[in-house]
Amino acid sequence: MMVDAPLTYGAAAILVLFRLGGLFLIAPFFASRLLTMQTRGALALLLTVVITPIALSTPGADPRVDLLSLATELFVGFGIGFGAAVLVGAADMAGDILGTQTGLSGASVLDPLTGQGSSAMAQLLGFMVVTLLLVTGGHLVMVESLAGSYAWIPMGSHPDLLAGAASSIRVGARLFAAGLQFAAPVVGTVAVGYVALGVLARTAPQLNVLAVSFPLQIALGLLVLGAALPLLATYFASWPLRIDEMSGAFVRAMAGGL
Repeated sequence: MMVDAPLTYGAAAILVLFRLGGLFLIAPFFASRLLTMQTRGALALLLTVVITPIALSTPGADPRVDLLSLATELFVGFGIGFGAAVLVGAADMAGDILGTQTGLSGASVLDPLTGQGSSAMAQLLGFMVVTLLLVTGGHLVMVESLAGSYAWIPMGSHPDLLAGAASSIRVGARLFAAGLQFAAPVVGTVAVGYVALGVLARTAPQLNVLAVSFPLQIALGLLVLGAALPLLATYFASWPLRIDEMSGAFVRAMAGGL
């Protein structure tokens, strides 16, 4: 018994580490390149030490390390972090749309969060939502959701992976819808501006429309974006509820097969 206890705890710690690893692969802030590998590794080990006793005390826990259990734990953590990543991805997508509509898509710079090039508008909205994530405690909600997932999906169990994948696909569909919703005010205003320029070009042919259209669309886009940012911030201020809702739906879908 004295020998089995450390082995059981070690196996449980490995399974918890894999579930945390899935979260750290995609979740905003945790997957950021601003955090060094050493920092992320230390944070993952610290959370493993904290969560392992919770996972072991869950009824039905079976700390048995095999390839299927490791893959399941990794997928569960990935699915929990995917919901939060979709919200940040929607803001980035809205920024790309706004950059194209306002003529600022050419202003592409290196994004320090992902290490890839993106438009300035996408980075503006991306940094804003990540800041709101940290301010509202969304990163803590993700860790709490992962710790609470053991009540639905104990370690070593074999949940319905197909149901979890289908739930993740439904959550991913929100990315496009939310991105278009965030960009809709600016897109609509710029479209009205284009119609006005078309009418002006017909009534005053001597006017150089190209010389007027670029500064006009940029000014209109930035003006409407400035007015819409408080509404966008209000939407993302409910980070904890939205993350908990999406991660809960994912976990319940997978637990349906147990």
